[in-house]
Amino acid sequence: MAFWTCPAHRACLFGLLAAALFAAAPALTEADASTSVRLLHITDSHISLVNESPPRSSRMHSAFVRTKHRDTKAHTTPQQEFARLVQIAREQPIDLVVLGGDIFNFPSNKTLEWVLEQLRVTGTDFVYVAGNHDWLLEGQRNAPSYDAARVPELSSTFRPLYEQSLASGGPCYNVLGHWTRPGAGIMYGCAIVKGLLMLFVDNSNFQVDEDQLEFVRVQLQHARPEMPIVLLLHIPLMLPGMDKPPKEICGHEQWGAANDALWQLEGRPKWPAGNSPTTLAFRELVQSQAAPAGQIVAVLSGHTHGDAAVNLGSSSSAQQGACSVRACRSFAVKSEGGTEQLVQSTDALQYVTSTASEGAYRILTVYFCGSTCLFCNPPLGPP
Repeated sequence: MAFWTCPAHRACLFGLLAAALFAAAPALTEADASTSVRLLHITDSHISLVNESPPRSSRMHSAFVRTKHRDTKAHTTPQQEFARLVQIAREQPIDLVVLGGDIFNFPSNKTLEWVLEQLRVTGTDFVYVAGNHDWLLEGQRNAPSYDAARVPELSSTFRPLYEQSLASGGPCYNVLGHWTRPGAGIMYGCAIVKGLLMLFVDNSNFQVDEDQLEFVRVQLQHARPEMPIVLLLHIPLMLPGMDKPPKEICGHEQWGAANDALWQLEGRPKWPAGNSPTTLAFRELVQSQAAPAGQIVAVLSGHTHGDAAVNLGSSSSAQQGACSVRACRSFAVKSEGGTEQLVQSTDALQYVTSTASEGAYRILTVYFCGSTCLFCNPPLGPP
């Protein structure tokens, strides 16, 4: 547990419990129990009920016909694991199921209907952000761009998933005013869960555009100071400690056509020359608003098929913002289910959750103390 106090605001306590650092949850009072939110993060399920469009769907379907459970090594299937994982929302007090992309191997109405039925059975709200495989049916070499299918597929095949999600509407969109930019609720969106603001940004093409950047800026500007924010992405941001190749990271300095290792295998045009300025600006914005300087207490991502947790904020942003009036709040975050090496952090973390096709998941619990500067009093146990 790390604490930050401002000399000018000694009564204001900000507490961040980094993921997987403690076995026990903060000892909140009964009154505080209503100000905790439990998120079930499921990502990279890679479900396809049938090889729907051979040969273009064959590679991805064959790769995930059967899998092995990460822990038990027993043979299983993505469908079995997804059905098992969403049942956690019925068996435990889960407030929101967070679908982190690549739930599908390729766009499929039949598979989408099956996934929606599994979600309906849980009776728990969900949000969804797309992954790069969700909308890509391989073998589109003559397409105008590598991501040409993204918006058309998400706006048609996947529209029922967005329309039934908690991010399909709500008061968090009111701050946009007379917003005329396209993509709200699909390319970016928001939902409020028991006082927590969940933002999602679709970076499934490895980039973040101007509309997405401005949406997040507006949300951050208007969020109440006591409101914790969790950001949902599919592809993790390039941060210190993310030692991954360009194909697994958003904002990687070497991302671009010269290092596109998958364009032939996936049968699509190459990536563009490099990152857009808005992608890099988005990463800088998120880092600058990470706890303790800001209100972003966690980023949830997937894509790499492995667990990880790395510092989200920069030390400079923490030093500049930690003693602002907006730091007058108390948050704590706890992660369960990840297998990453334990890390100690004085910043918020970016969590990468491994593939649900092998039974992996993460439960993220965010504790906070309402609209005034209260003390959550979590135990100061050993890291």
